[in-house]
Amino acid sequence: MIGDIIIANIIASGCLVLLIYMFDFNEKEPSWTLVRLYLLSILATFLFGKLKTILFMHYQWEFAPWVNNFIVAGFFEEILKLGVVMALAWRLCCFNDESDGIVYYLVVAAGFTVLENLGYSFQFVINPYLVGLQTGHMGMYREALQQIVVLRAVSGHIFINVVSGAFLGLARFRHKPILIAAGFLAAVLLHGLWNTMASTRYMGLFMMAFLIMDILIVIRVIRMSFYFKFMTRLKQRLKELIREGRETALNQDMLSLLEIIRDNLGALRAMEGDTMRKQAREITELLPPTIQGAVAEGNDSLAARLIRINGILGRDRKKTGGLFLLFLFLKFAVPGFFLLPVLIYLM
Repeated sequence: MIGDIIIANIIASGCLVLLIYMFDFNEKEPSWTLVRLYLLSILATFLFGKLKTILFMHYQWEFAPWVNNFIVAGFFEEILKLGVVMALAWRLCCFNDESDGIVYYLVVAAGFTVLENLGYSFQFVINPYLVGLQTGHMGMYREALQQIVVLRAVSGHIFINVVSGAFLGLARFRHKPILIAAGFLAAVLLHGLWNTMASTRYMGLFMMAFLIMDILIVIRVIRMSFYFKFMTRLKQRLKELIREGRETALNQDMLSLLEIIRDNLGALRAMEGDTMRKQAREITELLPPTIQGAVAEGNDSLAARLIRINGILGRDRKKTGGLFLLFLFLKFAVPGFFLLPVLIYLM
């Protein structure tokens, strides 16, 4: 049973982090940086849980529901995640875009979630497992495990920390530390509200409204990013070059190269951090200011420029393949398979 719970939670959490990586719409963060954040978040959550258990058992504290929702869960869990993000991610060289705050916060939230999910799994799956042993039918056990892992994996922590992550990115790049405090307070309030709504019939509507809000926040933050602004300018510049090339009857092979470059621009998104920015600058420098000026320099010179740009865009295309994603998933899953049994033994 313990093995099933560990494996199920690791797979669910690893897939969650992989999805965060895949849906990082701007430059990709270094994968090993995300792995370290993920694992250290699990360790910090374990230490936090041990401290909370010792205090509650020693002092036998009992609180009103709103105190549990907003203070015990909301305040202390959010300050833990903020502490991990500030200690491990704030000064990273690859933290170079507003949207990176959301990515780092979500990875930390995923690490927090995997250990919290283990607690819920052991709490709510043991009885169905014992019933299965007695009856010989393990369907109830498997269903309980599936519901706990799948439903809890994409938990309120992910929804909530899109908001605090957006504030974190803005605080770093607008040099306004007060936004960190604003993001933290927003996360505490949303966390408490999430826990309060969880026991009501309005939870489904609340989740839907929360999801729409998160999508709007992500879109807004992405539009502020270097990647989005650069891509908008670059696409417009290519559009003008293609239009000018058609008006000046540019060689069809040259026009085709320009159109291929325009269609392959999305390959920049697969490149990590500094690599993407370096290639973006190189592409900007290689593109001619005007077609007429480039033709005046000679068709061979223009062809060499366009072929080089096309080569840059194709260089890291293989990173989006299934094999790369499989190895990325294993970077998160394999350390987790070794770490979680040790933590369970220490609980």
